[in-house]
Amino acid sequence: MRSTLGALVAALAVAAAFAPAGNATGECKGITACIRVPGPWVLVPAHGSVQYLLSCPGGKSVVGGLDSQATSRAVRVEFEGRLGAPVQPGVTTTRNALFRAVSTSGHAEAFQPLLGCVPTQGGGGRSTVSARVTPVGPSLEFRSRILVVRPGQVSFAKVACNAGEQLVGAWHATAFRVKKPPNLAAAALIHVTGTIAGRKAVVTVAAPDVLSIDLHAVVQVGAECAP
Repeated sequence: MRSTLGALVAALAVAAAFAPAGNATGECKGITACIRVPGPWVLVPAHGSVQYLLSCPGGKSVVGGLDSQATSRAVRVEFEGRLGAPVQPGVTTTRNALFRAVSTSGHAEAFQPLLGCVPTQGGGGRSTVSARVTPVGPSLEFRSRILVVRPGQVSFAKVACNAGEQLVGAWHATAFRVKKPPNLAAAALIHVTGTIAGRKAVVTVAAPDVLSIDLHAVVQVGAECAP
């Protein structure tokens, strides 16, 4: 019991060190024993949308609250929730959350996803569906990998669905592991190409030497997998 409590205290301390200044965001509002998990600043394209998967630390906590910061009110953010009742952590959410953002300003923006994670002993239950109708299939599983952008180099990364799963979608997102909003003009220097090969989502990333390493740029490649 003491080791579990110690691990929780340590996780809270680490998360607090990287939490937004002044804790002005609401991912932990009304939640006791909440672990704040700030994500990187994710580039939102001028047209279309971007997805980013953010996970709770360890394997014994689930998403209990979410929030986001952005470079503009024109950024609109939502997350992927699972079917089930009642709506709650462990039913609607798991240990990670897939954020989706769009920009209505007509030019590139950025947003920072934020999680409030709560310790748990396991996932919640699922409601029973009437036998007179056909229930939907199980929820999609989201898998991702982070590729560090290295100035002057071309890099590759891939993520695959597990055996027995079907790849039904993929995404990639450019992000910056910095505390303050990044210089979005520099984001144009990073060139990302995504492809699909069988059950794998693959990205190719190229960046010139002039890209500053202080931006701590990364690219996430993700796969949407149907069990």
